[in-house]
Amino acid sequence: MSKNDSTTACGDLLKQQSHDLDTKPESLKAVPMSPKRPTLPFEAGPTQDSENLMRHPAFIDGEKYDSQSESDTHVGDVSDIQNASQRPTSSEPSAKKKLTTSQAVIIFVTNEVGIGMLSLPAALNTLGFFPGILCIFVMGMLSLYTAYNLVQYWRKYPYMLNIVDYGRVLGGPWLEGIFAVGFLINMALISASALVTLTIGLNTVSEHAACTVVFTVVSALAMWAMCVPHSMRFVSWASWPCTASIIATVLIVMITLGVQGPRDPMVPLNLKVIGNPTFTQAVSAFLNIAFAFAGNQAFPTVLAEMENPSRDFPRAVTIEKCISTTIYIVVAATVYALSGEQVASPALGSLQTTMAKVSYAVSFIGLLGTGLVFGMTAARYLHVFFMRHINFLKRNNNDTNGNERRSSTARDPSRGRRSSIVVPEASNKADWAVWIFSVTLFWVVVWILANAIPVFNSLLNISASLLLSWFTWGITVLFWFHLNWNGKWRSSWKKLATATLNAFIMLLVFFMMVPGMYASIDALLAVFADPNQQVNGAFTCADNSAV
Repeated sequence: MSKNDSTTACGDLLKQQSHDLDTKPESLKAVPMSPKRPTLPFEAGPTQDSENLMRHPAFIDGEKYDSQSESDTHVGDVSDIQNASQRPTSSEPSAKKKLTTSQAVIIFVTNEVGIGMLSLPAALNTLGFFPGILCIFVMGMLSLYTAYNLVQYWRKYPYMLNIVDYGRVLGGPWLEGIFAVGFLINMALISASALVTLTIGLNTVSEHAACTVVFTVVSALAMWAMCVPHSMRFVSWASWPCTASIIATVLIVMITLGVQGPRDPMVPLNLKVIGNPTFTQAVSAFLNIAFAFAGNQAFPTVLAEMENPSRDFPRAVTIEKCISTTIYIVVAATVYALSGEQVASPALGSLQTTMAKVSYAVSFIGLLGTGLVFGMTAARYLHVFFMRHINFLKRNNNDTNGNERRSSTARDPSRGRRSSIVVPEASNKADWAVWIFSVTLFWVVVWILANAIPVFNSLLNISASLLLSWFTWGITVLFWFHLNWNGKWRSSWKKLATATLNAFIMLLVFFMMVPGMYASIDALLAVFADPNQQVNGAFTCADNSAV
């Protein structure tokens, strides 16, 4: 072969290879990717339906999902979703563990329709009938909107398991730490308020048969035992009798008040259309209403375990908010109208002695359900946290011993913004040991808090002002602005109106946080200083019964 022929042949070969490279992507498009292909640890897990989400209108609307955020340029953009692992088919065992819409609704209802409702009639007595009803309705609708902000954020970052993971995406490891501490404290305060309510019921039913501290131990052990089963499906099953218990309790209270009247039926009701409270009283009543919608912070844990979160979560949370807001308004209005100024907080104390005991006895299952939902939510976060970091320490130890190469940043749960949501594999015994430790640690802290602040209203107010204001409303505002970064919040009049609504919610958060905390501490100190109050300190054996 001549030199010219050789040159010509090489040139033809290069052209052919170039043509093959140009056409190769087209040919690959016709070949489906294997569902068993390896995936990165920060990619979406089985809860993510990649094909459905790619067809979701949210991904077409460029205003909702900004893949070029300054703080996290490529996390959660369309390329992440395209590479997400496929959902398991219905024949796979993992698919059977996912929550349906109805199961999510019942968990959400149990999450919110509980102890917070028992303080609403007293809030109406403080604020007045119409201002109180208006506050319940407005706060319910605002909590529905902020819950929708959660699923919007999840659609862009679908690898998050709980509200703490949302904090890592929003601001990195330092904000994740703040979210973790605040989230656990708030979960503990809410669970402590359920614990205090149980001690009130036990003292009422038993006529103070034992020291109140003993009743806190019994209640904490019962809630701990309910949290031992490591399954959100167990929570959904247990939520049915718990919700039925709360509804039965409410019906007993309303029917009894309608038949017997309040504790002293000869005293005039003195209903207030518009109240005239002091600043501390008004803020405390408003915080009690805000506390009734405390469930949003636990919603991300349930969202991560739903079959199709993008489609089902908005539907489930809308149903739940409509149910809970309606129940709150009906119960608060009816109980206040029938008991007047004699209304107590919790509302069960408004009844005459015998029926108060009956209603508290019926409410025990519902109160245990409140502890179950919030305790399970907190324990599941602790379990994931401990498992991730135990695995991280093992890898570091292996790296130190030279047994394996240093893991990449993407696989390191302590580095970067894309932390792995996958719980590292461990032996069954090790996994259960970490789970039992997580549940036990949480309920020990709850028991200490319930004895340190043994006043029902004060626990509600401190939780609502310090933390609930952020976890239910404040951080979702930050999520919305993060999704609409780089001026998109003012790109149209609709966006500008939504931005104004979010700014109003943030102002409301600061009002609950600063004046609310002052009012909460002032009210707690007043209770301790009141000589007519039997509860005059922490870890008290005093009788806190309602009658």
